[in-house]
Amino acid sequence: MAHAVTFVVMAGGRGERLWPLVRAHRPKVCVAPDGKTSLIASTLKRLEGLSPKQGHLLVITQSQAKAIAKALPAKYHRAMVPEPQGKNTAACIGLAASILAHRDPEQVMVVLPADHWISPTSKFRDSLKAGIELSRAHDRMVMIGLPATRVHTGLGHLCTGQAQGTRHGCATFRLVRFVEKPTPELAQELMTQYRTFWNAGIFIGRVATFKALIRRWLPDHAARLDPLGPLAGTPRFARALAAAYRPLQGISFDHGVMAHVDDGFVVEGGFAWEDLGSWDSWVRMSAPHRKTCAIDSRNARVVSFDGTQEHLIALIGLDDVIVVRTPDATLICRADKAQAVRAAVTQLAADRRLRTHL
Repeated sequence: MAHAVTFVVMAGGRGERLWPLVRAHRPKVCVAPDGKTSLIASTLKRLEGLSPKQGHLLVITQSQAKAIAKALPAKYHRAMVPEPQGKNTAACIGLAASILAHRDPEQVMVVLPADHWISPTSKFRDSLKAGIELSRAHDRMVMIGLPATRVHTGLGHLCTGQAQGTRHGCATFRLVRFVEKPTPELAQELMTQYRTFWNAGIFIGRVATFKALIRRWLPDHAARLDPLGPLAGTPRFARALAAAYRPLQGISFDHGVMAHVDDGFVVEGGFAWEDLGSWDSWVRMSAPHRKTCAIDSRNARVVSFDGTQEHLIALIGLDDVIVVRTPDATLICRADKAQAVRAAVTQLAADRRLRTHL
């Protein structure tokens, strides 16, 4: 009899690069690129009914708990596990693995971010089904990869070897090397030497597989997080969790664990995918502001979140810019500087007159 599948949704990011839309009272995962459905609600909807016996664990940040609970149906509230502070994805995944190991260490964990845009859903679901089957058949980590079509230094690269056949219409391969955010020269070399995929940030494996890898490559994380599993759901959990998190190193699962892994599986995802982490990716997925007048301006993208499309925005002599309008703050930046929005947030935090806009 197959063990259960638990979808671990990572929803604790601060989303500073999406200011001024993302604020302290409006977490990134609660915003909606289409103006209708939040990122986290869209993520959960894509997972509905995917496995006969499935559960959910939503790892969030304590400061965002109320806003996220308000954005989700009540059936998901008991699945929320608030982290006392953000410590990056290694802590998030290690905490989830510890909780699930206490319930069933042989169940499959599917870890995925809550802030991705994916289409079509059917292809995405096929890739997850293939990954779940592979993880059950082999004691190895399984990742979803998108074919690398150009040099890209902002994504992890999955270098593959021997083809492993097809499952649910998805090609599968052996992983031989994981490279997190390579230099341009290395990215070009990887695309030449291997069949290379971009890492979609989705990890699939038995709970015991996750725990073994964390124990090997991040032993301090394992030592501090493993005892928390039996305490989940008890009055002692919150205090023990805060004590365990306080000294933890903030490191990603990609850097801390996967960068050392040279054996696993990759499922080729046949879907379109965007990591909506900054405005340059967001504007490609969202509807442009309806009332825009652009004169002598090229590649100027305007998005508005003021609840109305009646406000007119005029641009003159501006090329390659992004304009984001909200009721109380407007961002204007060069498209190639979208990653630097976080610096504006830092400056706002340092100015007492402007902190109310965070």
